Amino acid sequence: MNYNKKIKRFCAAWCLALLTAACTCGCGDKKQVESEQAYRQQGLALLDQGDYEGAVDAFNKALQERVGIVSNLEEDINFYKAHAQMEAGSVKDAIATYSAIIDYDKKNADAYYLRGCAYISAGQAKEAAADFQKAADNDKKNGQMYAGIYEQLVLAGMLDEASAYLDQGLKIKGDGAAACLSRGRLYYVSGNYEKAEAELNAALDKKETTANLYLGRVLKAQGQQEEATAYYEAYLEENPNDSKVLYELGQISFQEENYEQAVSWFEEGMACKNVMNKRELWAGKIAALEHMGNFEAAKQEMQVYLESYPNDGAAQREFVFLKTR
Repeated sequence: MNYNKKIKRFCAAWCLALLTAACTCGCGDKKQVESEQAYRQQGLALLDQGDYEGAVDAFNKALQERVGIVSNLEEDINFYKAHAQMEAGSVKDAIATYSAIIDYDKKNADAYYLRGCAYISAGQAKEAAADFQKAADNDKKNGQMYAGIYEQLVLAGMLDEASAYLDQGLKIKGDGAAACLSRGRLYYVSGNYEKAEAELNAALDKKETTANLYLGRVLKAQGQQEEATAYYEAYLEENPNDSKVLYELGQISFQEENYEQAVSWFEEGMACKNVMNKRELWAGKIAALEHMGNFEAAKQEMQVYLESYPNDGAAQREFVFLKTR
């Protein structure tokens, strides 16, 4: 599971309480579907603008068009809704959203995993651990799932629990591309770069191009920035709208003091479809402009940035500084 890009969102409890049986996307009146899709697009646009509360409101309006119906469209909308809730800092609401879908689908591994991540954000380690176990139980052969759980638990300081998932993930057998990729990612997140590189190269030999991403990260972790950039760029050839990877490339250029190139990477990331990390990209661009000595451009960018993120205290302080330059 690519947890950096495919964050699933589901209906709130009040909506799911009305569910009957799952329907296909053809359920409901055509005009209702069109209206639902229009609200979805509105929500996505607001997400791009960083208006997370507005996005949640738009997604709720979309879901109200066909209350009681569940199809791929509703699932997609709810994925974005939960992401917006998390970005807005409404972690409890996101937890409620995931809890509602779990009540409806007891074996949804993604919902358990994502609720576990939300519990980590809320500092509820016990609940997170229970959800991660449920996620693993319901998707036992998903090495990417194990890697994601491992990373979350390590970040939370739950090292003993994390090691168990590392061991489980590395027991997944097979010489296919997917198995090699999963093991490579697990070795990468555990810091075993030599084995990670071997597994990821094996995956790449089997035409699993996602291995380029993790090879880039393996090399970046070892300070091989130029080589890492080449792998990132190879990954982007097939995944041009991955704004998170474009942010990583911007970081590399920034660290190498190539600020003009950093600005270019950050801008390319901001221009992607359905950007989920616009705030980070925008902040990176402003910082790069400052380091270039282009204070006027940085000030103008910061002024517009603060219109979207008025509660960013660090940005407000930086804006005061920029106005003195």
